[in-house]
Amino acid sequence: MAKKGGGDNSAQIAAQARQDEQARQAKIRDGTARINSMFDGTPYAPIAAPAPQMSIGDAKAFVATGGAAGGPTPAAPAAPFDNGGFGGFTDDFYNGRRDAYLKYALPQLDQQAGEARKQLTFSLARSNLLDSSTRAEKEAEFQRTFDAARQGVHDNANAAANETRSNVESARADLIKMLTASGDTEGAVNSALSRAQSLSQPTPFSPLSSVFANFTSALGAQAAAERAQAYSGGVVKAPFNTGLFGSGSSVKVS
Repeated sequence: MAKKGGGDNSAQIAAQARQDEQARQAKIRDGTARINSMFDGTPYAPIAAPAPQMSIGDAKAFVATGGAAGGPTPAAPAAPFDNGGFGGFTDDFYNGRRDAYLKYALPQLDQQAGEARKQLTFSLARSNLLDSSTRAEKEAEFQRTFDAARQGVHDNANAAANETRSNVESARADLIKMLTASGDTEGAVNSALSRAQSLSQPTPFSPLSSVFANFTSALGAQAAAERAQAYSGGVVKAPFNTGLFGSGSSVKVS
């Protein structure tokens, strides 16, 4: 009989272990659903833990009382999850991050372009070349620089949105990994709320670098070279002659 009793006890231990693991997995699934709900901005569907299994003694009592006593108590589903009002990391969120960069960087680009164009116009006017082929060439060069810079701003805006998306997904993966290892649903969810709030905050952008530095410095270098050529009577030779800064032979546009 002792052997039989020992066998019954072992079965109960094994059953309890299975039940505990089932409950743990249910908690992990529920915690994962809560994290995904928070990060995705989707409705949260609580996942209830499985009802506990009857022990042998409870089963006998359940049968003896005709199901009136000793039965398992079903586990209640978790309460609705409060995500703090955060709307989730949706496409609108990432598009907003992209648009925020554009609103930040494009005015800087326009300001730089305005200054560079002023420098070009001043140089042309000083040499009386506002109606010349030189002006057309320089303005075409300016436009190419501006177009490339504007495309670069849009590329950087998309990169900012993609970097934010990558950071969010990395945080989500870390949180679910932590939840799986610890089984601490509440701890993981609280950490998720903190991480989501942090990731949703605007981060500062770096100021736009000097886009037209090469263009304007090239104007300055060419000016110095052509002035030196003019003042030396041709002894000093400019690498090429635009007629922009000296007595060059640019063709006038009639």
